[in-house]
Amino acid sequence: MEDAERIEPPQTLDPGVPSPPSVPQGAHAGNDRPPDQLSVDGKITELKFHAKGGLGVVYVAKDQRLQRQVAVKFIHEHLLDNDECRQRFELEAEVTGRLEHPGVVPLYGVGRDEHQRLFYYMRYIDGTTLEESIRKLYGIEQSLERSDWQGLEFRRLLTSFVSVCKTVAYAHNRGIVHRDLKPDNVMLGRFGETIVVDWGLAVPVVRDERFRISGEHTLLPASGSGSGSSSGQGVGTPAYMSPEQTSGLAPTPASDVYSLGATLYKIITGRTPFQSKNIHDLRSRVIEGKFSRPSQVQPQVPRALEAICLKAMALSPADRYDTALDLAQDVENFLGDSPVVAYQEPMSQRMFRWARRHRMAAQASLLGLVGILLVSGIASVWLGNMAHSQHLAREETERARLSAESARRDNLQSSARFLARSLAYEIDLRWRILEAEANSAQLRERMLAANGDPQNVELRQPVQSWLEKRFIAHRDATKCLSWFITARDGTQVARVPEAASIGNNYAHRDYFHGLGRDLQPGSPEAEQAKPFADRDVHMSAAYESTNTHTLMVAFSVPIYDAPPETVDRQRIGVLCMAVELGHFPIGRQAILIDTRDDQLEGKPGLVLHHAEMGLRSREELPPRMDSQTLKFAQRLRSVRMGNGGESSAETSSLRVGFIDPVTRQVCLAAIEPVIIQARDTAIADTGWVVVVKE
Repeated sequence: MEDAERIEPPQTLDPGVPSPPSVPQGAHAGNDRPPDQLSVDGKITELKFHAKGGLGVVYVAKDQRLQRQVAVKFIHEHLLDNDECRQRFELEAEVTGRLEHPGVVPLYGVGRDEHQRLFYYMRYIDGTTLEESIRKLYGIEQSLERSDWQGLEFRRLLTSFVSVCKTVAYAHNRGIVHRDLKPDNVMLGRFGETIVVDWGLAVPVVRDERFRISGEHTLLPASGSGSGSSSGQGVGTPAYMSPEQTSGLAPTPASDVYSLGATLYKIITGRTPFQSKNIHDLRSRVIEGKFSRPSQVQPQVPRALEAICLKAMALSPADRYDTALDLAQDVENFLGDSPVVAYQEPMSQRMFRWARRHRMAAQASLLGLVGILLVSGIASVWLGNMAHSQHLAREETERARLSAESARRDNLQSSARFLARSLAYEIDLRWRILEAEANSAQLRERMLAANGDPQNVELRQPVQSWLEKRFIAHRDATKCLSWFITARDGTQVARVPEAASIGNNYAHRDYFHGLGRDLQPGSPEAEQAKPFADRDVHMSAAYESTNTHTLMVAFSVPIYDAPPETVDRQRIGVLCMAVELGHFPIGRQAILIDTRDDQLEGKPGLVLHHAEMGLRSREELPPRMDSQTLKFAQRLRSVRMGNGGESSAETSSLRVGFIDPVTRQVCLAAIEPVIIQARDTAIADTGWVVVVKE
């Protein structure tokens, strides 16, 4: 391949084109009206192979127009017919081009060669990867000595790592999660540049308030992310992926913070935190957080730096740094010999820091202290030796007992927090899948037709056909009993799997109107019900299915008659996903409970999932949590939502003497509410809590 075709990116100017002359006073403005479209005339030649990855191959080439060296990335030829890979390549080009930051390589243009092979070209960075620099550092010396932790090369790598964190923080503030951060994807230029590359797995996410304060606008790629890559299922480099990313949960900025922590681990130890030839064993280790502390690999690693790494790689996202910028600040504090947030320094270290900064005063104080110690020490040592030894022995025994008990309780609470967040991610993932599908133009067109006569089988059939295809496309992403669609009047017009309920009217169901309870079928209130209008997603109260006669809940989103950008669009139906109680993925040691009053008996505390319970119906309702534990769980819910007047972080979730509602066994347990942080307050509080038993 000698020449690439000319590139004509829409609404993009070639930087080599000179600026037009200014319009003289009195000249007719209409004569200099800008054209509707501009074309860039230039050629890229002398392509030489540089590197390749899983998605594409990179060449070094020459831009003949501006006489500059550029890097050109082509999608692999064998991936040209793969829609998902092509969309990922287009997304990578768009994200790289729109993230305007010194830490993201400038993109010059996109195009197709003479064989219609997609490519984009960008600035060529002459340098090495962070991975190569780490190998060079640890190749010279098999292990860093104490003095080398302040060495120039090691500090240079930490400074580059700070730049990576700030680049990632900028992307998060634009609503972009990278998902494949690792040393191989960081370029270190010859002149001090630190560039984050390979945005092929990046996805747009909904920003919460932490990432809105910068004033950056959310980046919404026009090319999309592809159905295969947007869910976060198994993408990335396993040794650097977060536990929730490895588990297939929805991507969040917290996942990138974890990957940054794993990258820092590689810098300070010379190896990855997880090492295994078996990919299943590697993923299991990541999910369970089983890796050696940095000090076990490099005994001389500074404790403050180790604490920063471990906080960034915390098993629970809530225990990590809130943002990548916070992580960067802590590393900068370490480099500047200042206290770091992640590490509580011993008094001795604080004194040494003070002494380094106030040498004269420290020397005078030390001389005085030595004199006092010599006089008092000789008199007290002999008398206190025996008593002190006995006291230390008793103290050490008690400390070991308390430490074991504290670790036991902390692990139980951490497990409950992680499980509650995982379930919240699972619920939010279902909503996001439904929201994306409900926005289908094809579904909108077919629903408008079906609403003309919901009882007409011929009008319903196109909707049924669409639903079957989408159910198959997502059946591996989430576990559920069925998908179904109701028309504007509540008539079920489609269901997968098909059942006798199609054609019945369910305007009385909570999943349709969102009132928190089912209405009486055929009542005036039910006949006047409309698709829920006070929120964009809804999780129904537990109800009994007319098809299976088992208890379940439904997740639903409205279907509109126009695209999102249309003002005053109307709801024309509801798209739902039903899950039977007992089929939530929370493990054998956990229980899922609804603390709200249900519509089955009007009482709180209904058990939604228990490993020993199985499926239930109205005739055989599940048991309920005892009243004292229920009050504790409801108060904890209020505190976690910020309504309890107490500090959420300091409120313990442990419940001593917990009574298992099903087995009636008494044990120690941790309780955590299921709160969906990415949603508005009215939706975030599900009313559910998870209980993890010891």
